[in-house]
Amino acid sequence: MATPTSPLDNLHDVIAPATVPWWPLSLPAIAIIAVVLLLLVIASYAVYQRHLLNKAKKQAIKESKAYQSCNLDNVQALHLLLKRLVKHYYGAEAASQSGEKWLELVAATSKTTLSNDQLMRLYQAENNEPLTDFHNKLTQAINRFKVKGAINV
Repeated sequence: MATPTSPLDNLHDVIAPATVPWWPLSLPAIAIIAVVLLLLVIASYAVYQRHLLNKAKKQAIKESKAYQSCNLDNVQALHLLLKRLVKHYYGAEAASQSGEKWLELVAATSKTTLSNDQLMRLYQAENNEPLTDFHNKLTQAINRFKVKGAINV
């Protein structure tokens, strides 16, 4: 009599498949790496451009800290600093405006309202009135100055 054979005896040994090499990369992997690198380059360029755009404003804020006292010379220097900022970002034509147009431009670019009386007192021959309020507004205008998308020098 034959010995009963187990059905498991007919199975062959399981052979594990060979490991898949990681190199060369597949086309989807290459595409993903290329897209990620392109996004990093674009982001780096955007950060660098933003840094260049804000460079003049940061320099103006740094210079404005040197004019802390509220005497006439310092207030005039702050006003000229604000004019330089406008010239740098918006052009010479915008910076050459005077009177109401200049005050409107300052209000639009820095959300700071200056009065025409303060501006006129700034350049009068005899000025003995305190300029603390005007000094604070000019400092605020420089700190809040809104830069434009393109630099016009």
